[in-house]
Amino acid sequence: MSLLSWVQGRLAPLSALPWVPKSLIGLVTFLTLLLIASLPYVPGRQLLRLGDVAKKDIEAPRTVDYIDQEQTAIRRRIAASRVEPVYRENPEVTAAARTAVVAAFDAIARVRASVGLSEAEQVTRLRQQVKALDPPLAAAALSLEPEALAQARSVTLDVVERVMGVGVRSGQMQEAREQVRQMLRASPLTGRALAVASAVGQDALRANFVLDRTFTQTLRREAEEAVEPVRVRVLRGEIIVRRGDRITETHLRKLVALGLLGAPVGWDIVLGTAVVIAVLLGLSGLYLRQYQPEIWQNNRYLLLWSLVVVFTVSLGRVIVSYRVNLNLIPAAVGPILLSVLLRPRLALFTAAVLSILVGLIATGDLRTAFVAFTGGVVGVHAIRRISHRTDLIVAGMKVGAATAVAVLAMGLLDRKEFYPTILSDAAFGAGNGLLVGVICIGILPYLENLFGLVTPIKLLELSNPAHPLLRRLQLEAPGTYHHSVIVGNLAEAAAEAIGADALLVRVGTYYHDIGKIRRPVFFVENQVGVDNPHERMSPSLSALTVAAHVRDGLELAREYGLPQVIADFIPEHHGTMLMAYFYHQAMERGDQPEPAAYRYEGPKPQTRETAIVMLADAVEAAVRTLPRPTPDRIYEAVRRIIHERLQDGQLDECDLMFRDLEKIAQAFTRILTGIFHPRVEYPDLERDVRPRRRERIGRFRQAGAR
Repeated sequence: MSLLSWVQGRLAPLSALPWVPKSLIGLVTFLTLLLIASLPYVPGRQLLRLGDVAKKDIEAPRTVDYIDQEQTAIRRRIAASRVEPVYRENPEVTAAARTAVVAAFDAIARVRASVGLSEAEQVTRLRQQVKALDPPLAAAALSLEPEALAQARSVTLDVVERVMGVGVRSGQMQEAREQVRQMLRASPLTGRALAVASAVGQDALRANFVLDRTFTQTLRREAEEAVEPVRVRVLRGEIIVRRGDRITETHLRKLVALGLLGAPVGWDIVLGTAVVIAVLLGLSGLYLRQYQPEIWQNNRYLLLWSLVVVFTVSLGRVIVSYRVNLNLIPAAVGPILLSVLLRPRLALFTAAVLSILVGLIATGDLRTAFVAFTGGVVGVHAIRRISHRTDLIVAGMKVGAATAVAVLAMGLLDRKEFYPTILSDAAFGAGNGLLVGVICIGILPYLENLFGLVTPIKLLELSNPAHPLLRRLQLEAPGTYHHSVIVGNLAEAAAEAIGADALLVRVGTYYHDIGKIRRPVFFVENQVGVDNPHERMSPSLSALTVAAHVRDGLELAREYGLPQVIADFIPEHHGTMLMAYFYHQAMERGDQPEPAAYRYEGPKPQTRETAIVMLADAVEAAVRTLPRPTPDRIYEAVRRIIHERLQDGQLDECDLMFRDLEKIAQAFTRILTGIFHPRVEYPDLERDVRPRRRERIGRFRQAGAR
């Protein structure tokens, strides 16, 4: 027994034991995916830190282009620092400075014109209103003549307006005051008027140019963005660091870009990864239960789904671990396998799940996830009509083309990429498709055998007349083979009429009587030129011999590795039917037979497909014995056979409907009418033509004699 057969035998009970907890399959899948996704974050990888001494030469295993973030940041900071701050004038502050000058000189004029105040009281009141004037300057201001005061007012106002017009910033107040003093000294004012004007003018100054922080930050940000990133290319085979060198920042940046630098355990990342995987598996369970109940209820199918998902993610981990281009991750393998083995809709959902998982193991790269999703969806679409295993290569080529387009699109969206790198990535994307096709061709037969599934590819291979078992049937039991071909045509037409699996029905029919290979002459279709051995046997022994072909067929099915779904046709097409001929023969002999001893062991047909073959097998044999098989007589015979099987309870365990039985009867009648249609009776040429020919020759000779 091969290892594959042994494993298949151990897996077989999974689909039959409902108590096997689905949670166990889910838990094992969760832990496996978590382990695969968390490998980079667990201990065991060598750490290199700044200042460490390299213990060996480290060589670049591949060419990589990366952006030196640190150098880029330095250049951008320099560019931003060269942007001058932007100040904007505040008109209200400028007006306030002018108002302060006017108010000061107005106060001087009012106090000077006041009556009843002594000189000291006038000085005191003026200082209360104009803080810029000390006692001597206040006295000097009050002593100015009206003409001198008016001139001082006019000059001071002009100087302040001119200085404020240029703009005064908060850090330039000292320079602005000095400018006011210099401009007043150059004015016509002198003596006390100059001193008063200088004090009032300097005090009136305000910082009227305010920093526009928002606009300045915008300009600096634009300056930073205008700086091209510092791009570095590390060539394959380049020595990154030599043995004995101290690790520098440059070394570390190159090692990080190549993925060669270890990291401490990232438990936060592991926890986040666990949550993402748990959510994905939870959503998958809900989807299967709600929209794919036939998958959810079969643990073997669930195990297959989990195995395919884990296998695909493992392929991605291998690509990432060996630092190969991420666009080579064959994420479409899972969707294609599930589309062929299970359901296309399930494959589409799985494509979305796998794209997230692949993006997760690719350090959260959204581009990788998008490329994986694109390849998966295209793969499911490309594999819709598959008839040969080479079609998987064609599907892989379509996946490669779609992946290359997706890579180009994502590369063009990211303007920081090198254009040569984009083209290189697209080439890897195209190679992805070829890798997908090769992997699918290699693993599909193992999954078919391991889980006992039949795909259209497998069925078409089994239907090939050159199959060893069919060749034996043709050579050792030719009558049975031709009977199987005719029954196959009948059953296929009926399956198409009711929407059953027509290809499965046809292939199952080819193998339904393979047990007759062991003792072909015991079956009437093979008794050409030989005596019927049943004439020398008792009815009970004949019944045992005929029934044994079911057991022989199952043994041959196991010997030749036929899928279980094909082997099921062998016993189920007989069900528990009574071998009526031998039973009645025993009754005629007065043996008082027990009906159970003359029945097949079963089981009864469990599917529509095996039930159709049961009916087709019986109908073909019955119609063959009709003396004049007209369409009406064929239809009546078909209905009678179906009614007998129905009354005997042979169709109780399959899901055929009454409306299906009528469609089956009509399909049988149509095919059988074409096979057994009446022939035109041709005349006997030897009997009818020769006398007329002799008569014409005689008349010719008589005419010549005259």
